[in-house]
Amino acid sequence: MSRKKQSFIMKNAGYLLLVLAIVFWAMRDIGPGTALIAFGFAGTWTLVGAPVWCGAETRKGLSCRKNSYGLLLGCSYNQHRWQKISDLFKPKEIREAFRGWFTGAANRIATCALAISAMGTLITLSQFLMSFA
Repeated sequence: MSRKKQSFIMKNAGYLLLVLAIVFWAMRDIGPGTALIAFGFAGTWTLVGAPVWCGAETRKGLSCRKNSYGLLLGCSYNQHRWQKISDLFKPKEIREAFRGWFTGAANRIATCALAISAMGTLITLSQFLMSFA
C-alpha cells in the first residue's frame, strides 16, 4: 500500500470503525457488547481525533480555519484550545462552542458521525442491558 493511501486510511480510521460498529450492531450473532465498544471508540475518536478545522472564534469574529484534531480540541493556538473547552462549561457560551462544529464539510461529517455513534451507543447499551434482564 502506498504511503499516501495508508495515511488517508489512518487519518480516517474512526469513520471505518463507525461503519464496523453499525455492521456489528446489524449482525445479531456478534452481540451488542462488541458493537457498544466500537460505537464508544468511534464517538471518542470524533471528539478527540477526527481531522477537522478548529472553528474557534478569532479576534475578527470569524471561525478559525486552522487544522485541528477532534471536535473538542482546538488548533495549535493555546487560546483556541482553552476557548473551545471552557465554552462548554459556560451556559451563555454553549451555543458558540457548538458553532465551530458546523464550520466546514469535515466538521459537519464528524458531527454527523458523532451523532450516529451517540445514537448507536444508546440503542446498543439498551439492548445490552436488556440481554441481562
